[in-house]
Amino acid sequence: CHDSYAAHVIELEVKEGQAVVNNVYSSIDCGLVINPNAAQNMAEGGIVDGIGTALFGKIEFAKGVPSNKNFDSYRMIRMNEAPKNISVQFDQNDFKPTGMGEPSYPPVFGALANALYQATGKRFNKQPFGDYIS
Repeated sequence: CHDSYAAHVIELEVKEGQAVVNNVYSSIDCGLVINPNAAQNMAEGGIVDGIGTALFGKIEFAKGVPSNKNFDSYRMIRMNEAPKNISVQFDQNDFKPTGMGEPSYPPVFGALANALYQATGKRFNKQPFGDYIS
């Protein structure tokens, strides 16, 4: 994404039918990091948003029209459901800066599915994953 590369490992446990994400370890190569604080914030935001979407994001349709038209009917991740710890490591190189807006988001889905498999022994290939944890 944006000529950047991101990979994640997620450690979680399942408690009372809910995924509890304890740790997320990320490695990101986005070229030369110009603003480390902003890059860290963007990585963490993408990770939290991705976990929330993978676990809870569901858009339902009735006759081709979305039923959940606003945030009061669209389930988003809550603060107490966010990962307890996120560790982001940026690859240190002198390549041109590439991009940090979205690269941390897409790989979270696969990392979360793999972590859920490790915790439950079940494969998760349909979202939102939270509907299928038991």
